[in-house]
Amino acid sequence: MENRRTLKGYLLIFLSGVFWGLGGYFVTQMSNTGISSLMTAFSGHFLSLLPLLIYLLAKKGINGLKISKKGLFYSFLLGSLTKGIFKLANDTAITLVGVATASILMYLAPLFTALMSMVFFKEKLRKYQHFALVINLLGCILMVTGGNFTALSISGIGLTLGIISGFLYALNTILGKLATSGDDPETMTFYMLLFSATTMALFAKPWLHLDLFTNKTFIFWGLLNSLSTGLIANLLYLRGLSMNVDASKATIIASGEVIIATLSGVILLSENIGIGGFFGIVIMLISIVLMNIDIPIKDTVKDKLETNKTEDELSFDAK
Repeated sequence: MENRRTLKGYLLIFLSGVFWGLGGYFVTQMSNTGISSLMTAFSGHFLSLLPLLIYLLAKKGINGLKISKKGLFYSFLLGSLTKGIFKLANDTAITLVGVATASILMYLAPLFTALMSMVFFKEKLRKYQHFALVINLLGCILMVTGGNFTALSISGIGLTLGIISGFLYALNTILGKLATSGDDPETMTFYMLLFSATTMALFAKPWLHLDLFTNKTFIFWGLLNSLSTGLIANLLYLRGLSMNVDASKATIIASGEVIIATLSGVILLSENIGIGGFFGIVIMLISIVLMNIDIPIKDTVKDKLETNKTEDELSFDAK
């Protein structure tokens, strides 16, 4: 029963990556209206607050907003750090070093998650899962560059911000797992999005762009983006983390986001990924499978000797 619950958790995390991956298409449509990336990021979480509030009140009444002090603290950290500051760091890195380099640095997240999981949750990875971490990064590199490494750019500040965004992405998984140990993930999501929207509002200054909220095109794509990447994706992710999953596996599984983002670009925006990008998708899928299969490990010689010794002792006692 517990294994089935854990499997469901991984499935929810994968689905969250699918919804996050669709965000690229929605953001592109919003950008075509001429709005800044800061307003795009802000609206993605701000516009999801009212629908989630209505859902919580309809389902649980005022109790849907009750949260412990610990849960509120983690919601603040998740919203302000791993959502708000993460978005600012990643967007600035993209400006300084380009999309390809920033994406690769952000997907150092599985490595950071694995290291922090060993410290906080005492998780251990098998050798083939270490291999999965390496090829996941390789697949991401191939997918975002298409095998053309001339697109990569180097900037001291840009590289630093890119690495910070990768660390904050990983921290989102660690804090999310710690946070959902007591409070309702749905309530946690509401406060997380509230703190995230508040943090990004300080930089986006939405009060200077009130005319956007009367723009039907912006509202249409903004609502789709907020419901997909803000509401549904975060709900699924926190719910999945609450189901006894390994944090080190969660980030790898959620990296399906990159695959969906790439495929949506090809299908919906007529982008070309090339043969290198295709191999990158295959490699990332392999890494996700490797992280989730249980390959039996043969007993070592020491284990066999201990087993034989135990059997001999039992046989002797029986006599």
